[in-house]
Amino acid sequence: MGYEQYDPMNSSLTIGRIMGIPIKLHLTFLVILAVFLVAFSMNDSEILGFTLGFGALDTDWGTRYAFGATAAIIFFITVLIHELAHSYMAIRYGVRIRSITLMIFGGVATMEEIPKKPGQELKMAFAGPLSSLAIGLGAYGLMLLLTPIDSNSILLEGMLILIGLMAFYNIFLAAFNLLPAFPMDGGRILRSALATRMSHLEATKKASAVGRFSAIAMGMFAIWQFNIFLIMIAVFIYFAARDEEQATLVNDSLEGVNVVSLMSTDVKVVHPDTSVQQLLDLMYYTRHKGFPVVDRGLVGMVTLEDTKRISMEMFRFARVRDVMTSPATTVMPSTAAVDALKLMGDKRVSRLAVVNESGSLVGIITRKDFLRVVDIVAIRKQRANWGAPPGQVPPPPIPPTASS
Repeated sequence: MGYEQYDPMNSSLTIGRIMGIPIKLHLTFLVILAVFLVAFSMNDSEILGFTLGFGALDTDWGTRYAFGATAAIIFFITVLIHELAHSYMAIRYGVRIRSITLMIFGGVATMEEIPKKPGQELKMAFAGPLSSLAIGLGAYGLMLLLTPIDSNSILLEGMLILIGLMAFYNIFLAAFNLLPAFPMDGGRILRSALATRMSHLEATKKASAVGRFSAIAMGMFAIWQFNIFLIMIAVFIYFAARDEEQATLVNDSLEGVNVVSLMSTDVKVVHPDTSVQQLLDLMYYTRHKGFPVVDRGLVGMVTLEDTKRISMEMFRFARVRDVMTSPATTVMPSTAAVDALKLMGDKRVSRLAVVNESGSLVGIITRKDFLRVVDIVAIRKQRANWGAPPGQVPPPPIPPTASS
């Protein structure tokens, strides 16, 4: 399907590494693999001279299913190659690839960041469809080369169908991914073209709007055809386009901002020997859902979610030290806000302790702090740009002297 900036693939299994990139299988991949196996094994229809399955092969069902399984596995290997092509171009531009995940809708390469230079994103986006097209055309050429061979071999007939399947579906994959439905590859190509004439954020908004409209149109067509799989793809594209726009807004809003401008310095802490009941009372009265744990220095972080792991039998005796996360995830005041937000995502935590060079606790930063700044900056830019001369950029925000 393409690539993205944040990795939603929590339920996945790492099966290896290629070019240093973790390759993962999402649980939904097993479902779609089984669907493709059955479809390839039983289908006997033809489109444009391509036989789309082994259903008409004059052999036993076990052989047809063996061919179907082989075709399904090879097809998803070509999907992996599609994502590796994106990743190779990204690495050339210095982008770190967190993982490649195969799932129900194909594949997703998760990147640390997406280059804002239109030319770089254009090459990254086009690399995937180009690789699929090359595989498809190569397979088509091989099919034409082998077709004239006169043989009654079931193996050769099955191989011709297999090669034709790879040709048809890879050409289809390339064409489908080039549709301007952001954040698919075609949508990213559209954004890179728009970004040559406007800001990266505005280009993202327009490409996202096209993506959502395309998803709605695809969904209406899918409902008319009663195609459940196409409906799922339409829903995926719609929400992916929205999430990509929000992620871009966050990154643009936090650009040039450090943790020191966002953190709260009036930090309430708890001791490891504090009872969990006292902790919950403190949370109730302060309306905070998490606290740094301090005992002659920072030793951990405890949150409301941590307390839910305690059984009813042990609740009366439980202390903060029994449930806290240790060590705490920390950043420094000079850390870029974007990097701190990425760290939150990587560690799957909702707050970070801010420490100075000596390791002493000086503040705390939560997801709400990031969201608050994003909302303020978005409104500020909107008001600052209203009525301003074309091309004029509003001045950067003044860092606050205190946080709350």
